Amino acid sequence: MPMKRLSFLWHFLCPAMLLLCIGLFAAPARGSGDKVLRVSIGMTDIKTLDPGLVTTTQDMFLADMLFSGLLRFKPGDVSALEPDLAESYTLSPDGMLLSFKLRKGVMSHPFRGYPKGVEITSDDVLFTIAKNADPKKSTTAATFQNFVASAPDPYTVEIRLRQRVPTPERAFANFRTGCIIPRKAYEAFGERRFKTRPVGTGPFMLSDYQPGQKIVLAANTAYFRGKPKLDRVEVLFMPEINSREFALSSGAVDIIDGSKEQLWVDKMKKAKGVVVDVFGPGELAFFNFNVAKAPISDLRVRQALSLATDIDSLRLFKGKDIAEEICGIVAPVMPGGLTCEDAREAGVGHAYDPERAKALLKEAGFPDGFDMTIVSSERAPFRQILENVQAQWKKIGVNMQIDVVDHSTFHTRIRQNTSPVVYYISQRPDANEWLTQFFHSDAIVVKGKAPITNFSNCDTLDGLIEQARVEVDPAKQQSLWKEAQVRILKDLYALPLYLQLQVWAHSDRVDYGFPLKSSYTTAPNITELTAKK
Repeated sequence: MPMKRLSFLWHFLCPAMLLLCIGLFAAPARGSGDKVLRVSIGMTDIKTLDPGLVTTTQDMFLADMLFSGLLRFKPGDVSALEPDLAESYTLSPDGMLLSFKLRKGVMSHPFRGYPKGVEITSDDVLFTIAKNADPKKSTTAATFQNFVASAPDPYTVEIRLRQRVPTPERAFANFRTGCIIPRKAYEAFGERRFKTRPVGTGPFMLSDYQPGQKIVLAANTAYFRGKPKLDRVEVLFMPEINSREFALSSGAVDIIDGSKEQLWVDKMKKAKGVVVDVFGPGELAFFNFNVAKAPISDLRVRQALSLATDIDSLRLFKGKDIAEEICGIVAPVMPGGLTCEDAREAGVGHAYDPERAKALLKEAGFPDGFDMTIVSSERAPFRQILENVQAQWKKIGVNMQIDVVDHSTFHTRIRQNTSPVVYYISQRPDANEWLTQFFHSDAIVVKGKAPITNFSNCDTLDGLIEQARVEVDPAKQQSLWKEAQVRILKDLYALPLYLQLQVWAHSDRVDYGFPLKSSYTTAPNITELTAKK
């Protein structure tokens, strides 16, 4: 048998055999009192579980169970902040001083040399803040370089701001770099090993990691909010949606990462014993045009690609329950968000006009179009939209080759500043983070002072972004944020497509422990209250 045929059969049979084993040996009958939650997620493996470096869905999902912040977004509802490792906090009237009072007696997960863990004190908070200010150890170094932290005593942390920013307390909530790392655990394992041997204070702790297969988290029985109702959580890596869907319908797993397609949502809503979760906040799906790469560096080429993109058809393809209209970089529900009416009034509303696009390409010196290659994640929300746009751009002579790689590799490749266009799906908690991380020169990938997600190589908005950060009048601040977005759309550093809601599905045996309205991890929160019926 030819090698390609064998490879295909192995690719098909391996997940099937895995599911069979799970179904036969790991899925107890309904009502058996099973306290093991099994989740299948559309990834091939983790990238890192160091919360200061996480960027992918599976990493954020796992880190959310492993770590705690000084504050936390209320499970299932990101509109509310509540104390977490801190029992209280205050923000000075001028917005320049944050003070946190820590809970006493909160212990980390056990680790080598510390069978009962270590108590979390202000020293761990100072360590985490210093780590987060290092661009090599954090995805939000620019944010944390603004903080000067001190500790009057083991249970008090004071943080002075070099520059005023909106809602600085949100940086210390339990999302990515807001998670507190125990200093002694990080130093015991070292920077490299901590990525796969994380030690936190969350309701679950690492029990087993089998690369490319699964991660097992055991209940943290000493969790400061109370012993979890689950004994453990098993997260299985299943890149193919058909495998995940079969695993859920067969009872082999309890929760799956769903397909962000209307047909899939409608189908799963009819499935017996299955509950579909469609929740926010929406992630912005958008193109980043790399102005440092020819021919994208020519504004006329960027305008042509924009005019050749039929956004309405993309939203229709995604579906009414999943894709919401957006015309700016910051969603209108956020302070400083740009509405479609705002965009039209500023003359930067989107239009679909392939004939005008062809004329612009000819004017730019590409009467027959051009070829380019971009990298895409293997995940359906990335690959399917790019295949759709590939056909749209083909009509004006632009031949876009799509290099599909696993999701972790995708995140690595797009940060190497080699792709002329980056299709990205992301969310940020406020306008300042959106503009700072995607359009400030410090954030330019590879060459920025704190490189993170400025894939467009935008370097003309620093003054406006910095002015908005320190503006004390909320109305003026929001006006500056809107002005920055108008500039982004006028110069076409980016093209927003739609807001993509999250789609998951779970067995009706699962009780999250709270209503699921929104989650910054782009996945359901699994907490000490989550249980199986």
